[in-house]
Amino acid sequence: MLNLAVNARDAMPSGGRLTIETANAELDEDYVARNPDVRTGRYVMIAVADTGSGMAPDVLERVFEPFYTTKGVGKGTGLGLSMVYGFVKQSEGHVRIYSDPGVGTVVRLYLPPSKDAAVPSVTPPVELPTGTETILLVEDDALVRASAAGQLGALGYRVAVAEDARRAIEMVEHDGAPDLLFTDMVMPGGMNGRELAEHLHRRYPGLKVLYTSGYAHGAMPEEPAGAAQVRHLLGKPYRRQDLATKLREVLDEPSAA
Repeated sequence: MLNLAVNARDAMPSGGRLTIETANAELDEDYVARNPDVRTGRYVMIAVADTGSGMAPDVLERVFEPFYTTKGVGKGTGLGLSMVYGFVKQSEGHVRIYSDPGVGTVVRLYLPPSKDAAVPSVTPPVELPTGTETILLVEDDALVRASAAGQLGALGYRVAVAEDARRAIEMVEHDGAPDLLFTDMVMPGGMNGRELAEHLHRRYPGLKVLYTSGYAHGAMPEEPAGAAQVRHLLGKPYRRQDLATKLREVLDEPSAA
């Protein structure tokens, strides 16, 4: 925790917000399919988030390597995150980092609960709500995009897929508005998910929107003045059950237009 907090501090030389969050979490088969180093089941999640400089994709790929650091000479050993990674793996846990330049970073640790903890009662499988509406999925991460599209299709929805806001706008201009826009909040290419939704709302004011983000709490960027309020947000990683329930909640709301 100290290593993560120090990294967060160093990423915010002009100040910012450090958030430490704990929660119970459950990782399902869809998440494990994208992260084969983790097993399905219940975990204790600890997240350390900052609103600092963030990391570029090439840096993010190497953050757990021993002695790898982007800090100046004498300001870091490159062992902090590798020690965190080693501790989590020795504890039979899992670690995931979300980071974007200029937005911030959140490190989520998933640790198995104590063997002395009360064993929850086994609940029967829940029948998931489904639908047949058309959903436009906008996600820049190829693995997440493929997984989300598969989950949406398995729930019965018609799915259109775009890798960024520009492509999403082209698809809407060509095919018309979907029943729901399911978009990541933070995306490259000069237009984020909120800006994409606002752009489409100018022509289709009744378009329903569900946002998703790895920065669902501490590292979410501040809403700009005059921006429409984010009403529906699904934090990553999400279970298929969470996705199915939230989709129906949004789709079944009375239209604003």
